[in-house]
Amino acid sequence: MNSNPLVSIITPVYNHEKFIGDTINSIINQTYQNWEMLVVDDCSTDRSWEIIQEYAGKDSRIKAFRNTENKGLIPNWKFLIDNSKGEYIAFLEGDDIFYKNNLAKKIEIFEKFPDVGMVYCNFNVISENGEVIIKNHKLFQRVRVYKNEYIEPSEYLGSKYHLINSYSQVMIKRLVIKKTGYPRTFCPLEKIFLPSDWDFNFRISTENKIYYIEDILFGYRKHSSNSSYDAITAYRHMSFVLDDYRKKFIKNSEVIKAIQYKQCRYIYSKIIYYLENRNKKMAWNEFFSYIKYNIYYKDLDLNIKLICRLFFPNILNLYIKKFYYHQQ
Repeated sequence: MNSNPLVSIITPVYNHEKFIGDTINSIINQTYQNWEMLVVDDCSTDRSWEIIQEYAGKDSRIKAFRNTENKGLIPNWKFLIDNSKGEYIAFLEGDDIFYKNNLAKKIEIFEKFPDVGMVYCNFNVISENGEVIIKNHKLFQRVRVYKNEYIEPSEYLGSKYHLINSYSQVMIKRLVIKKTGYPRTFCPLEKIFLPSDWDFNFRISTENKIYYIEDILFGYRKHSSNSSYDAITAYRHMSFVLDDYRKKFIKNSEVIKAIQYKQCRYIYSKIIYYLENRNKKMAWNEFFSYIKYNIYYKDLDLNIKLICRLFFPNILNLYIKKFYYHQQ
């Protein structure tokens, strides 16, 4: 194995002028330096492209591309993968940042465990200004992690919270992309397919061994452009993904039960969405649908909180929204 392999960091950008400089600098400052960074600007209307060009002009490892029309996230991921050359591919969204040991720590795991197809890491949630909102995300969610093993499909689907959270969390072998496939969408006419990273990570982690690094290696940025969780669209998009899984796992009763549970969790998200948008009538309508689907008791704590919020006045639900971190 090459002890100093090339890593391709791929970064799609749309109107990230406030953040893209920090994002690129976080790669320049990596302790591991054998990298290339491919950045595509998806027709931003701010100064994102000018900033990207400035950095590309100073460092030949930064390769800048610009679309002639806005294409959306999935075509950009595919374009960047196809134009990259690294043995490993690291995903980095245009508003997130890698901490300085990100690449080095992940390469170290790949060298130690040759059978691993994907490495993922712990992270902080940071504000628009880079201040830490949630330190040590693993402790925040307390989900199981995986070290040199596959995730069972029923376990991935049946988890209360996402087992793998973000594109920016992962580095994968190029060979894994060839085997498992690109990030995909079931709504090609829409610019953003909300569960694309969740679906991509499902396919990668259930078909390849993965490894979790305890170290906090990146900052997921929460800001005004991404903090409004569109639960209605997310539910519609996720329904397409789950229908695809139903066809694939039709003979696996455990996976089918887990699919029902995941659908139920997204109904839960819709109820919260309606409560936070002063629509108690729709919240109650969804709640009656929710209790019909909810055949599990492991979410008792969430269900108690949900019932309380259904009886809270609108002003209190709006207040809670300020502190609520949506991550289903």
